[in-house]
Amino acid sequence: MRQAFDWAALAIAIALAWLAAGSGDAWFAPVERGLAALARRKRLAVVAVGAAVILIRLALLPWMPVPEPRVHDEFSYLLAADTFVHGRLANSTHPLWTYFDTFHVLQHPTYASMYPPAQGAVLAIGRLLEQPWVGVLLSSAAMCMAITWMLQGWAPPEWALLGGGLALCRFAIFSYWTNSYWGGSVPAIGAALALGALPRMLRPGRARPRDAVICGVGAGILANSRPLEGFIFCLPVALAILWWWLRGGVEERSARLRRVLLPLAGVLAIGVGFVAYYNTRVAGSATTFPEMIETRARVTSPLFVWQGDKPRLTYANEQFDDFFNNEVPDLYHPGWRSALALTGWKAGYGWRFFLGPALTVALLALPWLLLRDRLVRLLLVQLALCALGLFAVAFFHPHYAAPMMTTLIVLVTLGFQQMSRLRFLGRAFGVGVVRVAAVYSVLIGPVDFAKFAIRQSPRLSVRWSAVRPHLPHYWVFVVAAGALAALLVVAERRERTGWPLAPLQFAGWLAVLLVILGGQARHDDYPFDTGQRDEPFRRPIERQLDALPGEHLVLVRYGDCHDAGEEYVYNAADIDHARTVWARDVPGQSVAPLLSYFPNRDVWVFEPDDERKLFRYVPPPQEDAP
Repeated sequence: MRQAFDWAALAIAIALAWLAAGSGDAWFAPVERGLAALARRKRLAVVAVGAAVILIRLALLPWMPVPEPRVHDEFSYLLAADTFVHGRLANSTHPLWTYFDTFHVLQHPTYASMYPPAQGAVLAIGRLLEQPWVGVLLSSAAMCMAITWMLQGWAPPEWALLGGGLALCRFAIFSYWTNSYWGGSVPAIGAALALGALPRMLRPGRARPRDAVICGVGAGILANSRPLEGFIFCLPVALAILWWWLRGGVEERSARLRRVLLPLAGVLAIGVGFVAYYNTRVAGSATTFPEMIETRARVTSPLFVWQGDKPRLTYANEQFDDFFNNEVPDLYHPGWRSALALTGWKAGYGWRFFLGPALTVALLALPWLLLRDRLVRLLLVQLALCALGLFAVAFFHPHYAAPMMTTLIVLVTLGFQQMSRLRFLGRAFGVGVVRVAAVYSVLIGPVDFAKFAIRQSPRLSVRWSAVRPHLPHYWVFVVAAGALAALLVVAERRERTGWPLAPLQFAGWLAVLLVILGGQARHDDYPFDTGQRDEPFRRPIERQLDALPGEHLVLVRYGDCHDAGEEYVYNAADIDHARTVWARDVPGQSVAPLLSYFPNRDVWVFEPDDERKLFRYVPPPQEDAP
């Protein structure tokens, strides 16, 4: 039902742009001229997009504060950041590691994050600036800058700026890519650099070593952030470069070898060498990725859709048993029926996150693009390969598809450029469609943010909970939007009515957009994650202990019905010198070794499942000797 509403909203926008072609020129034209002047100063445009990300997100801090980590992956990335800040790629295994064992963190052969190092490096930059999230914000700004630079190689400057702005609105302010520590921006940076260098390298007579180096750097970032997805993404790029080199004459091939292939190969060799070195330091083997160790030792569910069930494993604590033997396998069941259902879910979720109705309209221009530009066919091949790779993996989050997002942005930007020239039955409706899509993309994030702000306010939240069930059905919004669109059509015929045009156009366009957005607001399943981070998680306990003198040891005691997705036992890279150490209080396992190892620490018990109780540890009474 939700997707049906989205498509209805899209149809209204297209019909409106055709029936009331030319509406809004008085407001759009001056803004478009100013942005076009900025876009022609390419370097300034790139910097302006990045600065806008930082300034807008910082301005929202009173309502959207710095996010608190709460997902397993986030704590693992933060461990990598802390490790890098200490000048190491991995840490030695702690002698009491069984008490500190946790999700997505290796304990053997080293104590380290199981993930590739790029996201941890970004968080380490933030740590050096006093707050890991600063690294996330800077990476989001860099992503939008890289996307704008990428598009400047594929489209005229003004369209490149439009595409960079769309990426800013959709992925850099309200998305969980910026409002968590999960990542997404870093692989998108790598993909944008690689894809942006491609047309610059293939341009006749314009191949430069600099572009080859940038392409190699982008591929290196992908190898150190999303290795599998990055490899699939880079495969069509590599084949296109190889084909371009082979098609030249002897002298031309020699020049291209010197100016492009050798610099590119050199940078790739450095990137691959670093991956091998990192794997050696963390996993003990150049060809073993750290995540493979976790997968072999703990994961019982299939990673790819063609794999079958794995045998259940026995773990040292109940949380691992519940998570790996019950919770994760319940998300995916082997078999083609399950695989088809999963593929449909991925497609729907991915469409809502990356495109939605506003950007999907640009893809209607693909037939014209395919006839005009052979490189667009390469983009479609790349998009298809990336999609197949994502569908082959059992699990999915949108940041898995971060490389593919850059391909979509190029196609969307080129589609809007082509669509702006389209006419239908004598009406130049293409410009109107682009304007509707741009305004829609700008407004949908703030609408979702407003929903979050309402949920954050106790008073407004109560009122919204009372009003929301009584909001009209989706199709009431659709009918209302259609009626308001008719108002604009009537205004177009002002010579017959004599009505003042400008106020009617302004009221009509604004009302249509707000009504469609109101329909979006009725539903909570929108792909932004602006503030589902309002749960404090570990932070209140950390603040309480930080206010006390001395060093602390917290024994986390879980209840019988604990949700294994909420894990509290995560520690710093240097456990022994951390002010607060978190450890498991495993039933049936004595904590005496911990107490002996940390004799000078205040010992606490934390029970997250029992009203989040924190109290001092009291040793059990000694049994009387016989």
